[in-house]
Amino acid sequence: MANLAMLSELFRHMEWADAQVWRSVLASPQVATDAVVRDRLFHVHLVQRAFLYIWRQRPPEFPERSSFPSVIAIASWGQQCHAEIAQWLGAIDEAALERPVTIPWAEHVADRFGQPAAPVTLAQTMLQVAWHSTHHRGQVNARLRELGGDPPLVDFLVWVWFGKPATNWPAVDADSRPVGV
Repeated sequence: MANLAMLSELFRHMEWADAQVWRSVLASPQVATDAVVRDRLFHVHLVQRAFLYIWRQRPPEFPERSSFPSVIAIASWGQQCHAEIAQWLGAIDEAALERPVTIPWAEHVADRFGQPAAPVTLAQTMLQVAWHSTHHRGQVNARLRELGGDPPLVDFLVWVWFGKPATNWPAVDADSRPVGV
């Protein structure tokens, strides 16, 4: 049912879109210092990384947002996460997509809704990560507009229409200031 090539493409888009949003955030000092934007982007990368730990069958590590000294540090952490996801994607095969995945917080969901969580596959969790990231990128883009920033157009089809460009993460200099945004 699942297709590794399509999921890999979806994750390439996710990285490209995350980087585009980061470029817009870092281009505006007012936006880059906004707590709502910072916290949402931290959450995006926290969830991406949490699922990567689950996919690798390792216990998730959840750093506190306060452990990042700047918004630039969160952007760098997100970029590193995407590199690790790409490496992991290159090592799995089509058959792995149908394997069941245990999500550590599924019991909390079951408690909240009063029924046990149904089994999920690796492919289903991959879709969840991509869609969850898209949802929060939309929130960040809305906040960017509210604060006078310029939200990027990051739709999947736009990425395809542009020829599926490579990701262009914003660079930072040694003083952790954005460069080239």
